[in-house]
Amino acid sequence: AGLPDPKCHTGVVSLKAAAEPQVCCAGYCGECSDYPTCGSVRGQNSTFACCKQHVYERRCGAGAAANVCLKKCSESVPPCIMDDDDYVAPDPNMRHAGDDCNKAVKDWRLKVEAATTDQADVEGGAGRRRRAAEPGRPPHG
Repeated sequence: AGLPDPKCHTGVVSLKAAAEPQVCCAGYCGECSDYPTCGSVRGQNSTFACCKQHVYERRCGAGAAANVCLKKCSESVPPCIMDDDDYVAPDPNMRHAGDDCNKAVKDWRLKVEAATTDQADVEGGAGRRRRAAEPGRPPHG
């Protein structure tokens, strides 16, 4: 039936609302909510694929028969029930880009200067060009 889709990349995820679970509807639904025509998308019965509340009520372990229940998205393809997403804030003491911002700017400016400086202006650069241009002398010798 396909690989599990824990982030609902192949479906349409429902909007996050306080204290309400999120579900992942089938990709052809267009949106995942209880809009008036969610039960008849593309002229077919799509109630348990596109209607948020009906998809959620058909989750496994909530009374739906085993042959029609909808699993979590970490185990199944859409339509499915999104896994609980517990946000973990990053450690405030962790190193980040702002720690060395001034050094990064200085390094970047040095690289720009090196990349845009004409080699003839660099010490010895003009001499190498003149020698290479002498008749009978190989260009890179």
